Amino acid sequence: GASAPWLRGGAGHLGMTLVGSKDGGFVACAPLWSQECGTSVFSSGRCLRLDEELRLVGTVAPTAQRCSTYMDIVLVLDGSNSIYPWEEVQEFLGNILGRFFIGPGQTQVGVLQYGEEVVEEWALGQHPTAQSLLEAARNLTRQEGRETRTAMAIRQA
Repeated sequence: GASAPWLRGGAGHLGMTLVGSKDGGFVACAPLWSQECGTSVFSSGRCLRLDEELRLVGTVAPTAQRCSTYMDIVLVLDGSNSIYPWEEVQEFLGNILGRFFIGPGQTQVGVLQYGEEVVEEWALGQHPTAQSLLEAARNLTRQEGRETRTAMAIRQA
């Protein structure tokens, strides 16, 4: 079934504690309320104050916090002719990116490719979903060139 709007974003087990309040509403505590953070789930508990119409009035025990999996990742890829075949680079990129929870407020990824020049393939947050990011990785083409300017690329990253 559909969850109540005040429970979205987590899984709850209500009914463990239910206390009436003076205004006709009540406080419901879910000690096993869980919050997803990337591929992990943290069970920390949550208490909510509801009015008599079951509308959320407030969070009494604000245990829901921002996930600590937020990070920025900038990958620096050698796109010169010294790397072959390019399909292995694309596969490596997809394998690495598939291990992170990509999303706003979570992990954001940027990619620089270098050879004779440094090119920003995509900026942090340009691909806000894992699906968009993996599609971009599959379609990334090699810059090519006869020079490999690694230090310049790392400085720019």
